Amino acid sequence: MKKMLSIAIVLLLFLSACGNEPAVSTLPDPVPDQEMFSSEEGLSLVLDEDSFIGSPPIIKTLVQNYSSSDYQLGDFYHIEVNKDGQWHIITYSDAVFLKNPSFKDYGNVLSAGSEARQTFSVDALGVTLIPGEYRLVKSFISTDEQMHELSVAVPFSVK
Repeated sequence: MKKMLSIAIVLLLFLSACGNEPAVSTLPDPVPDQEMFSSEEGLSLVLDEDSFIGSPPIIKTLVQNYSSSDYQLGDFYHIEVNKDGQWHIITYSDAVFLKNPSFKDYGNVLSAGSEARQTFSVDALGVTLIPGEYRLVKSFISTDEQMHELSVAVPFSVK
């Protein structure tokens, strides 16, 4: 009888594991800014690729400043996933910030009329992106206007 019960428990565990689809960990509530654009007030974000087969280890970007003001930016990006038509922020360990002290929103200046290439490491976050629709979000901080921050986002897919 104990053997039959053990087999039944193992079978239930196996079936429940097979029924769960893999998922990326997100914050429970959708982001407040559901509509974001790749360009805002002269700042823009362009991806070298917008479709990946499997989780990309890195995402290469071009940030452009065609405004008349300088903006601060850093190596920090975040990723959002589209769940049931709403964008949710993907979560990861805070250890990312300890391992990479330059992973912040500021530290470099993107001068008016200039552009810069940046590489964002998905692997450094310790996450694996499953097939789905995502967007990469980048923030810029004004050097002229105190407390003025802009964010842009570019969609991409993982197949």
